[in-house]
Amino acid sequence: MKKRYDLIIIGGGVTGCALAWYFSHYDFEIALLEKEMDVCCGVSKANTGIFHSRSYWTPDTLKGELHLRSLSWFPRAKKELDLPVRECGALTVALSAADIGHLREVKARGRCPEAEIMGPIEARKREPNLNKNLKAAYYDPGTVVVSPFQLVCSLAECAALNGVEFHFDQHVRGFDQTSKYIRVLTPENNWEAAFVITAAGLFSSEIARYSRDKISDIRPCRGEYFVLDRDCDGFVNRVLYPAPRERSKGILVCPTPEGNVLAGPNFEPLDRFDSSTTYFGLEEVEKGAHRLTPHIPLHKNIRNFSGLRPTLPDRDFHIFFSNTYPNLLHLVGIESPGLTAAFGIAEYVGEKLHNKGLTLREKNDFRFRKAFPVFREADWKTREALIREDPDWGEIICRCEEVTVAEVKHALRTPPGASTLDGLKRRIRTTAGRCQGSFCLMSIPRLMSEIGNVPYGNMYKEGRKSPLFAGETREECSRSEYAEKGSC
Repeated sequence: MKKRYDLIIIGGGVTGCALAWYFSHYDFEIALLEKEMDVCCGVSKANTGIFHSRSYWTPDTLKGELHLRSLSWFPRAKKELDLPVRECGALTVALSAADIGHLREVKARGRCPEAEIMGPIEARKREPNLNKNLKAAYYDPGTVVVSPFQLVCSLAECAALNGVEFHFDQHVRGFDQTSKYIRVLTPENNWEAAFVITAAGLFSSEIARYSRDKISDIRPCRGEYFVLDRDCDGFVNRVLYPAPRERSKGILVCPTPEGNVLAGPNFEPLDRFDSSTTYFGLEEVEKGAHRLTPHIPLHKNIRNFSGLRPTLPDRDFHIFFSNTYPNLLHLVGIESPGLTAAFGIAEYVGEKLHNKGLTLREKNDFRFRKAFPVFREADWKTREALIREDPDWGEIICRCEEVTVAEVKHALRTPPGASTLDGLKRRIRTTAGRCQGSFCLMSIPRLMSEIGNVPYGNMYKEGRKSPLFAGETREECSRSEYAEKGSC
């Protein structure tokens, strides 16, 4: 008999995984369907990772309401997910007299007693690399930076630990209704649940139309970034914003929890989904970063990337029940600050489903996630203890980030485990360092084959359109066979 669920979530980005984590606190059967091979493969993978304080909420919008709701959830989430964060605060910089008015607006909106507007001398004491021509700066200590990869993967891990099933390569093509259940139609399978939530990012309006619900088309807006090497850690110690503009928070400079520095994003509306980087886009980001920090060491750039915001014409979140299927809830237009608002979105959706008849009975055996040790961050005494316990901790396969075989094994085996090269990168930072994989790519395929049981012909960088290998040039053999024969 086909398994039926109480709840199906469509989409494995930060919103979908936050929903999975939130509902895994309650006693019912949940499945998450994702069209890619892993979580965090869409909008969420290309994100600055800022958990915005209340100074940066948007009044008179649903996104603003859910942003504020989410703030009270963050300490609980951080504890349950064992999530590393960088509590760095933010400086919003006025580079002209007119910009000072924007700082006053942000301060009034935030109503944070510890926040303050300061003059240029004090601002540069806090951040010596700021533009010396700045007029003033607004300091907000409440801003926090997280790794968007770590956040999404931690949410997914904790949800899986508490019974949520993750199913990948599931391309939703429509819906149907039985007497009691909504049927989610995919080429690979049909899934049934009492309630279904769609949280499909860039494809959210398209999926809403599969249920014959009318919603404006998503318009992708591209933002491009520079990623600076970890030896730039300390160049800035806080998130640096320009004075806010109508379309976005502007091109910023930001530290990351891992020690890199990000510069970006710009804001470029597009007519199609195109996440390539461009000469003109990166030039715009470079100019914006130089306005804040004229001496930013962009020559230490190790990677560029771009992300797409799933924007609707009114730039707000739209969360609504289908007119065709009463227990189908659509989430459309979840753009910035979607990462910040994810917990508030989950709570809001929970209320909506409860009002529709979904019984929220809390589990008494909910399990917290425990983060796996990070070898690079461990002191020598801890490293020695780890190696004594398991020799795999002593074999480093990624020199830049000091990632060990033990960490690769954990990332491949812990549900929902990595199945691609980028899946490993997002969990343990292989291929994320200065050499961008030149060293660790010599070892990762072997480990994926031996530990993850992934055939070489089925290895991918990101998804099905990015195979790592074109084909075999000779018969492969194991290390033991090579040791015996001296060759394959």
